[in-house]
Amino acid sequence: MAAALERALGSVPAVPAAEPVPALVLGPAGSGRTALLLRAALAGGGDGPRVLFLAPSALPRLPGGGDGNDRRALQRLELRYPPSLGALGRELGAVGAWPRPPGLLLLDGLERYLGGAPGALARLAALLLEAARSPGPPRPPAQVLASLCLPPPGPHVLPALRRYFPAECRLRPVPGVPLHLCARLACPGAPPRCWHLHFSPHGQLRVAPADAGDSEGDEDAHPDGDEDSDEAWG
Repeated sequence: MAAALERALGSVPAVPAAEPVPALVLGPAGSGRTALLLRAALAGGGDGPRVLFLAPSALPRLPGGGDGNDRRALQRLELRYPPSLGALGRELGAVGAWPRPPGLLLLDGLERYLGGAPGALARLAALLLEAARSPGPPRPPAQVLASLCLPPPGPHVLPALRRYFPAECRLRPVPGVPLHLCARLACPGAPPRCWHLHFSPHGQLRVAPADAGDSEGDEDAHPDGDEDSDEAWG
């Protein structure tokens, strides 16, 4: 299961998986992908895993309301901003040398690292999954979560990514309701689950469970599954 993402959405897997499942967070621009990744990073407070958060540019602000639990959780968070695929590869290659490797590896803005370079997508996925399996004493691999802006930067990006990321969390803005979204999480071997997400004007996120029927229309608009259209995302 995508345990870190499930905790961020207020759910705990009924049966813990032997290994964490890499997961994609998908949604159009402004749908809260970064906020959800950061919520996953801070879930568990000060007792959660060490987190490496990677993004192509600096965050405009850090999450948290400033209480003691937030400060302890933020101490687990390592923020890095590699501006290119080459720089990202160097960051991921250095993870194996960390004295205490991260238990959660987050990549925001995956589409900005793909560019037009042949093989960039496969190389990036391989780098992420290799970094998750750090050398040293036997330990579970790190959970890997990556966000991708929809529509994807090419017709074959999503089908290719699904070979590496079996779980998906799709964020869909609710038409006519500002700052309100539906989240639909699909993991291998489990029925899809849904949540309502509501952002306050100050950026705070509230999450509540929803019925699976609330996510109708989240499936790929194209029958071959190659690409999501703008219409599918309202």
